[in-house]
Amino acid sequence: QAFAFFMATIGYSMTVRSGRQEFAPDIAILVPAHNEAHGIADCIASVDHAAETYDGHVKLYIVDNCSRDDTANVAKSALTQASHITGEVFYCGTPGKAVALNYGLDHISEEFVVRIDADTAIGDDCLHIAMNHFARPNVGAVGGLPLPAERTGVLNRIRLIEILLRHGFYQIALSGFGGVLGVPGMFAVYRRDAVTEAGGTTEGMNGEDTDLVLRITNLGYEAIVDPRAKYYSEVPDTYTHLREQRLRWFRSLYHIAAHNRSSLFNPRLITGSVVLPFMLVNAARRAMLAPLLLYALLVYLLFGALYTNLDIGPILAVMFGMPLCMSIAVLLLWRRVTALPTIPLYLVFRILRGYFTLASVLTLTFHGPQPESKPVSQPQQQQA
Repeated sequence: QAFAFFMATIGYSMTVRSGRQEFAPDIAILVPAHNEAHGIADCIASVDHAAETYDGHVKLYIVDNCSRDDTANVAKSALTQASHITGEVFYCGTPGKAVALNYGLDHISEEFVVRIDADTAIGDDCLHIAMNHFARPNVGAVGGLPLPAERTGVLNRIRLIEILLRHGFYQIALSGFGGVLGVPGMFAVYRRDAVTEAGGTTEGMNGEDTDLVLRITNLGYEAIVDPRAKYYSEVPDTYTHLREQRLRWFRSLYHIAAHNRSSLFNPRLITGSVVLPFMLVNAARRAMLAPLLLYALLVYLLFGALYTNLDIGPILAVMFGMPLCMSIAVLLLWRRVTALPTIPLYLVFRILRGYFTLASVLTLTFHGPQPESKPVSQPQQQQA
């Protein structure tokens, strides 16, 4: 963890330095939308506000992906009320977010593409901060900090701590040695040439957003996560929705590893030789969290009198010790003192998250050999 703090300091310094040069080309914003009539207007309004402080022209493309509600008409109405952007609505008749994204890419001409989920609202200076990084020609993808849209509610408060740890700290640490594996598709900016060279968005898999960024970085481009570019997305408000979301998220790691298996342990790729193997090992550790805790508690409760050397202290230390210390440290770094009382709930949530990780492994569907992403060409490989 001390190494993580050291690399996060370097990573944040590099990120700030990367975004110093002003750069404001014309951009296309691509929003795939399936039954999003309830929130698409808020998404469009947030883009319009962000475009007010952005010097380049912003055109918003809504890709209506087989919606059965009034998504298209709501989007058209919201676009007519926008003051700083232009836009249009496409219709993609084949279901699938990746399909809709590829459809949109085939129908736009801008050099830079911003992908935004329909339930996401971006901050007022989000575009300005993110686009400055593309003044450097080797930058292929840029992401930001995905904050909860609501400040109330237990899951929203827990999610805030999780985000600040994952995206506001560890992801920044990965930036310190060029190890950013992926950028969440809720808000991601791409250099179009890099996306084309990588083969577009992979269809029929979980984690297509991370997969695309991994293939882009494998081509020699750099991926950057700038926590100053803040955006706001919905957090599940029911257990069923939360479980569905987390199974999809955690399952995506195995999809990504399978689709990019030629990258694994490739000594020329920092993501393939270090980051992706570490994440697979970490996922296995997290999947065993709930079973091992249950086993330890059963042994302690049933056989505590038999084995006098059994002690609950080490169990609690392993489960909660370092996560508690890291949560406190990161919240203090982000000056989120009011979130400190939520840490006990977050520590309990980590056990539930471990259960979801185990469930994602046990529900994987295995197929025969599938085509993977193209191997990296030798001259362009990123040096570890």
